[in-house]
Amino acid sequence: MYKIFIAEDEHLIRESLKRNINQLAEKLPIEVVGEASDGEVALSMILELQPDILVTDIRMPFMDGIELSQEVKQNIPNIQIIFISGFDEFTYAKAAIHLQVAEYLLKPIKFNELQESLEKVVSRMEQSKQPTVDDSYSFDVKKNLFLNALFGNQSTLSEALEGARQLKRQIAGKKFIVLLITNPINKNFADYERFREKMTRLFDEDDSLLFSCLSSRFIKILLFHPDEDVLLQKADQVALTLYTKLNSDDSNLVVAIGNPVERISEIQKSYETAKSLLDYSLVQTKQPILHYQDFDQKLNQYQKELHLKEQIDEMTNQNRHLLIAEFIEMSDKSENPLLFRLIMVNELNQLAAEKNAQMKDKFPIPSPTKISTILSDPVLFRQYLEQILDFLKKTVIDERMRQYRELLDQAIVYIKQNFSDTELSLGSVADHINLSSSHFSTIFSQALGKTFVEYLTEQRLKEAKRLLANTDWKLSVIATEIGYNDPNYFSYIFKRKEGLSPKEYRKKNRQ
Repeated sequence: MYKIFIAEDEHLIRESLKRNINQLAEKLPIEVVGEASDGEVALSMILELQPDILVTDIRMPFMDGIELSQEVKQNIPNIQIIFISGFDEFTYAKAAIHLQVAEYLLKPIKFNELQESLEKVVSRMEQSKQPTVDDSYSFDVKKNLFLNALFGNQSTLSEALEGARQLKRQIAGKKFIVLLITNPINKNFADYERFREKMTRLFDEDDSLLFSCLSSRFIKILLFHPDEDVLLQKADQVALTLYTKLNSDDSNLVVAIGNPVERISEIQKSYETAKSLLDYSLVQTKQPILHYQDFDQKLNQYQKELHLKEQIDEMTNQNRHLLIAEFIEMSDKSENPLLFRLIMVNELNQLAAEKNAQMKDKFPIPSPTKISTILSDPVLFRQYLEQILDFLKKTVIDERMRQYRELLDQAIVYIKQNFSDTELSLGSVADHINLSSSHFSTIFSQALGKTFVEYLTEQRLKEAKRLLANTDWKLSVIATEIGYNDPNYFSYIFKRKEGLSPKEYRKKNRQ
């Protein structure tokens, strides 16, 4: 009988794992002997219980799964480890499977995948073929997690500084540049070690640099130095080294250099610039090294021209086709139509990704290769705009109220079209969709998580902010324009909701 220990900080997932493993115990010689909600507690229990298999989440409080696995391996060398994680950036999972752990599972964990992993682990143990472990691979995984957190701006300042120290790097008081490199050599994970060795020989001893080549999308490099001129020279030098040392006839390596930034919290901006450059390389350019200076001015110019979020907020079913036509016309008239479309698509995909987190029916965000096809084909580009704008205009409602979506959409369109009417009320909206006021009030608040008055106020203040920033109208005129008869009441509501008066908001947004 093989003993299993579960380390997982989410109670429901831990209980589900235990329940499924107990069910599999009817077929396999396994049993759950212990569980813990964090790595530190798990370690002491594991050393006492001496399990054969550890099922652990990668990220947990106090001690994460990587640290836990390293400590456990030192004391129980033959233990089999199954990593579980909810992170999207784990296309390198097979590398972890073959090089660091026995198996890897991505949340939500499917029963058949858990069964398959445990069957493999049990089979290996019964055949006494224990995998070897190299702590350097754990280090690679930690580097990748650290860079992912920085690039997604998901670390606090203290977490970033401590994470860097654990990786033997000092990033306090530095400036930063992100480099991304297409990873054609790492097509399958059998090539992982060969590629990793090349990167290690080139850069492992450089204390002004951190790299990870675990992703199947691109290699990531973070450069840091207190002097921006030195940092820029370093970026050019590293890019040239990568191209000359790693490129081959069949790899077509492309290196993208992001813009320099001064704060840890701004590293995401350098990453996004580099990523946009790599995306652009799929569409048009044949340049092996892309530098932010070559595209930065156009990127900023096009982003300012688009105002995508504001335009989508103001879009209705009636003017959606006009907005699509305007987007297409803007791209056709731009100096670089493909780059303009790429920036537009990337921003729309980002908005869709944010909304996907709130919606059950999610928008299928296209891959970089698919995006390049969309941008180059006018018909596909128009179809993409129609589909994603339809998705972005869907109201986020509680899934329990899905049966009321059509009525709620009608109500929301009516509110947006008539919020400037001082007589607009819950009763008039309810009449418009043929519901009683009490019934409409209930489903509206339960579906949207806010009352009718709160939603109406949001719409009015959104328009007020636009008028304050873009016109010289008097406050009394703006108040009337958005549905308030009393300018003093408008000023009171505005300050209560926004934290500053209309005059202060206007001054701040005119500087």
